[in-house]
Amino acid sequence: MTAEPHNVRQHPTYWFNDGSIIIRSRSVSNGEVCFKLHESLLRRQSCFVQRTLDSGTSADSEEVLIPPELGVQVQDFTALLEHLYHDTPLSAEAPFSHVAAILRVSSPDQLDLPSVHMLARAYFVSMFPQGPQPFAHPSSHLEEALALVQSYQIPSIRKGIYYSLVTTSEFEPEDDDFDLENSIKPNGLPGSSSTPRFVLPPTDVELCRSLMTSIVEHFTPVLFTPPATPHMACTNIFADKWMSLVITPAIRNSGVCKPLEMLEQIKQIDWAAEGLCVACVREKTQEWTQEQEGVWEKMDSWLNPEGTKHALV
Repeated sequence: MTAEPHNVRQHPTYWFNDGSIIIRSRSVSNGEVCFKLHESLLRRQSCFVQRTLDSGTSADSEEVLIPPELGVQVQDFTALLEHLYHDTPLSAEAPFSHVAAILRVSSPDQLDLPSVHMLARAYFVSMFPQGPQPFAHPSSHLEEALALVQSYQIPSIRKGIYYSLVTTSEFEPEDDDFDLENSIKPNGLPGSSSTPRFVLPPTDVELCRSLMTSIVEHFTPVLFTPPATPHMACTNIFADKWMSLVITPAIRNSGVCKPLEMLEQIKQIDWAAEGLCVACVREKTQEWTQEQEGVWEKMDSWLNPEGTKHALV
């Protein structure tokens, strides 16, 4: 027999006096939050609500208990209601936490809102642009984003998130980070807490280490070797200026680990003002762009050492 929760409370916002259905969401701590909502809205959007009401599995036709085993978090369900009731709808301006919450709770293995899930997925993908040109990601959410990518099979942004983890984050775990009781899984199952903490699992930490090694081994000779040109005078300029304009800034900013960004910085240097001819500036700029493209393409094999591209996560 399932123990009754020892504290039950109404949600302060989503308890409508004219509501026609009560949704009960039980938290990991055995507390329960009740929402009084409009059945027609939920029935139209949620396959889970439709199935529960139509099957008669709910003891009360006007109440639905969200099974704890679905892993639905109260804060995620609240975010979903904020979208459905147009208080904080999904948009390009929505914060990552809001989009991620709705992506989880609307998924087929939780409350199953197909159209909402598709919309949340589109906004989620748009938050993570990809290379080979340099890009910026929400750096404080990379671990959670990777977990969502793997849970919901979103391979199009997987490579860029790994690149951001390696180049912008401290992906190496602290000693207590593998304590699974204190971390949260991407589907919201225990252990979870009111303030979820996402940490990379050991397999992803190892993959990040391997990716960083591959990047450094590939890019080090490119970065530390002044390029040659068809003209001796231009080659000499590179030899004279490469240390001060390229290598020193790269060492200062860990550029050897950031090939896309470092190559872009090299391209932005006013080489003509340093004395290079127009033809050599054009040729080298094209080569540096091709190198960016090459690094981005090589990441497929670096992330998949067995040689198969990740068509699916």
